[in-house]
Amino acid sequence: MRFKFQDQITGEIINEWEFNPSQAKFWDSEKKYVLFSGGFGCGKSLMLTLKAIDLALRYKNNYILMGRRTYPELRDTLLKEFFTICPDAFIKDYLKAEGRVIFPNGSEIIFRHLDTIAESEIRSLNLGAAFIDQAEDISKQVFVGLRGRLRRVGVAQKDRKIYMSCNPALTWLFADFKQNPEPEYEVIEASTLENEKNLPPEYVADLLKYPESYKKQYVYGVWDTGLLSDKAVFAREYLERMMSFITSPIRTYEGLDIFKEYIEGHRYQMGVDAAEGGESELTDKKTDSAVIVIVDLDTEEEVASWSGRIPPDVTADYAAKFARLYQKGGSRCVVVPEMNSIGTALVNRLRSYDDIRIFRREEYDKVSRKIMEKLGWRTSRSTKPLLVSRFQELLRLRDPKIYSSRTVEEFKSFIWTDEAKKQGMGAKTGFHDDRVIATLLAFWQKGEVVAGKVLGGQGKVDVWTPRPTLKVVNGKIMPRVRERPLLTLERSWTVT
Repeated sequence: MRFKFQDQITGEIINEWEFNPSQAKFWDSEKKYVLFSGGFGCGKSLMLTLKAIDLALRYKNNYILMGRRTYPELRDTLLKEFFTICPDAFIKDYLKAEGRVIFPNGSEIIFRHLDTIAESEIRSLNLGAAFIDQAEDISKQVFVGLRGRLRRVGVAQKDRKIYMSCNPALTWLFADFKQNPEPEYEVIEASTLENEKNLPPEYVADLLKYPESYKKQYVYGVWDTGLLSDKAVFAREYLERMMSFITSPIRTYEGLDIFKEYIEGHRYQMGVDAAEGGESELTDKKTDSAVIVIVDLDTEEEVASWSGRIPPDVTADYAAKFARLYQKGGSRCVVVPEMNSIGTALVNRLRSYDDIRIFRREEYDKVSRKIMEKLGWRTSRSTKPLLVSRFQELLRLRDPKIYSSRTVEEFKSFIWTDEAKKQGMGAKTGFHDDRVIATLLAFWQKGEVVAGKVLGGQGKVDVWTPRPTLKVVNGKIMPRVRERPLLTLERSWTVT
């Protein structure tokens, strides 16, 4: 497929390009939201620019947005590419201060940096099309906002689209365009080598000298779950080792994937991350999932996991039911629920079960000026690193095993971040970390992690008995029995 700019009066060809197969597929796509993903130099920005110029010339009074994340990137790449490609004869005026290019037929292309674009500014746009270069750097909210601005009268509905380009990376684009695409989404993937004839030989040769993992992503343009985030909290070698343990469950019980059955005498612990359930008003999609992960603390391996979009009280019912699968006689599967915000409802429901033992944390009470025992794990900027560092030590010194592929995928996109609500680390934009948090809670234990691999435990199991606690009624201390004590374990270990 060839594309050319030609003077209609003289017949002179001003410039022309021969599209490679991926570029041709991008050009001919009939989908409403089209994403071009590929390695360095595969011609992504060229295609965005040519398509924008084509739509500006095809329709009178068209109004098109072209954007990148920051102004320096917009100025040094997208604008430079546009003026290199677009013939001067096609441009009637360029209002630099406003970032507007005006064509002889009244069409306009506006150039915007999208890192600080206001929601009110997006709402005011009346677009015939939008183009976003390096869309992996753009927040999903900007994309969602632009989706509702394609309303330009006089532009055919089939041409009112959003076109984007990106390099392969684990961002919200991967989740939306690769993992769970909507019917109107399409992603075209290309390799740098597909456009090799248009690149300097020494440039290609230099790219091919890089390590295989780099070439896979940035040269061959492979975009799959094998990619690891460059800001991943857990080191690449640990994540790759975790991937080697992935296996299928031996059976499923009411949605619970079971990888290992109960072994008498072993200690089990359950991590629970609650969720609200329901729909998100912003994206019209499901919100985070509630997750339950059960681990065998003796063998340090995941034995079961479950997820579902249900409210906290129902999650508590499932947690109690699943905990009973891994507790027999006097032993208990300890439940470690995260109790931030909606987690309070989860803990309150769990307390109604007499046979469920809930994890207790120590917390300083400013009023009484004493260390108090409280139910559940409260995640904060100071306690979240404790969870993470504990599991990092396990990965470094021992051999914990996670069998769920979905859990391992979340670990890959669990990154260091400046977002306040993620308290220094959390899921990359567009991804989730519910399974990560539930897993960290399940593996949590006090004490130092020592080198070696636990082969098994023997001796007394933890026996669960009630103990007296205090209840305050109308200012008076009333005695009562609480069924969830802290326990002392007696156990001998075999360590290598």
